[in-house]
Amino acid sequence: MQLTRNISFEEMTLTGHRKYLEKNRVEGERLIGTLKATAQMLQRVRNNWDKPLIIHSGLRCKALNRVIGGSKLSQHCKGEAADFHIIGVEHKEVFEWIWKESGLKFGQLILEGFVADKPSWIHLSLGSPFRSASKSGQVMTWSKSEGYKVLDRGVNHPTTS
Repeated sequence: MQLTRNISFEEMTLTGHRKYLEKNRVEGERLIGTLKATAQMLQRVRNNWDKPLIIHSGLRCKALNRVIGGSKLSQHCKGEAADFHIIGVEHKEVFEWIWKESGLKFGQLILEGFVADKPSWIHLSLGSPFRSASKSGQVMTWSKSEGYKVLDRGVNHPTTS
């Protein structure tokens, strides 16, 4: 099932942990509205470059989230977040565009998973009304060695209105 022109339900619920795939898809059917909203936000990012967007992690059922060590409050568990990259575009360029130019009303934007000083993916989650306006527009980086580094707390971020 297509959620947007280029993003499918299957992509948003896919996991390499095969044991949890069916549970993820069943949970996804219950959260179809939120998955569509997340996919629409990702589609806007994809449209800017007109190149394939690869989803590393979309929806995570609670059992899957526990296994991978995700936050208990993760928006992935609600279908409100995705980790992704765009083929052929530097992650930092996509990250900067979302943060400073896109006008997207995101909850969190995180440049994550650094390996050899290069980010592995971008985390993007829905903002208000899915997440309180006071917690929308947060911009961070995350690496194993440094943890989270806040670049914009989001309180006065233009995407929180």
